[in-house]
Amino acid sequence: MDKRRSGASLAEVMIVVAVIGILASMAIPATDSWISNQNAAAMARATADAFLIARADAIRTRNHQIVFLGAEGAGDVAGNDLLDTEGNPVPVLVLDDGRPGSPGQNCKIDSGEATRSLRTRSDSAWGYSLAGGSKAPGDTTSIATAGGSTFSTPGGAASTWVVFLPDGTPRGFDAACNVGSLGSGAGAVYITNGNRDYAVVLTPLGGVKVHSWNPTVAQWSD
Repeated sequence: MDKRRSGASLAEVMIVVAVIGILASMAIPATDSWISNQNAAAMARATADAFLIARADAIRTRNHQIVFLGAEGAGDVAGNDLLDTEGNPVPVLVLDDGRPGSPGQNCKIDSGEATRSLRTRSDSAWGYSLAGGSKAPGDTTSIATAGGSTFSTPGGAASTWVVFLPDGTPRGFDAACNVGSLGSGAGAVYITNGNRDYAVVLTPLGGVKVHSWNPTVAQWSD
């Protein structure tokens, strides 16, 4: 009498397990790359949001709102580190610096001043990996992109900060808190994870646009 075979042999089970292992090992790097790309994109969007929030708060509160960028380990104008409320380093910090001309309005992070900050993402860095230094559309500054920030002081020196005035316009300022004229606050932030490059461009009037580098055509998205 014929006997039908049921179940699977040990050899067959081992082959299936081996195939699953191979497929899993192929999928993990792809998943890691996708997550890293998503984190870099999220970092760019969050930086854009920081500019928009600072501008809105400046108009609402009539206070100076400063965006400090931690590009290449930078802090505020006095060299104070950019930290969240728990003392952790952050890549971007928004400071409510007070009413123009008030005693605490000094372009420095003083104790008790209100701040907002972004969470650090270990797989995102300042600068570019693929764009080769090419500037994003709307970034007309003379500052190189390698450091991750193309903002400048009123005198034209590279800086890692910009202030929003009560009228909502961004302005450049120097270490002595001298604020520049209209147009001095335009600049951009460049972020990379090694596989993707992003640029966040701030216009002279406070508009914000996020661009990504397209390596296929070797140019920034509009």
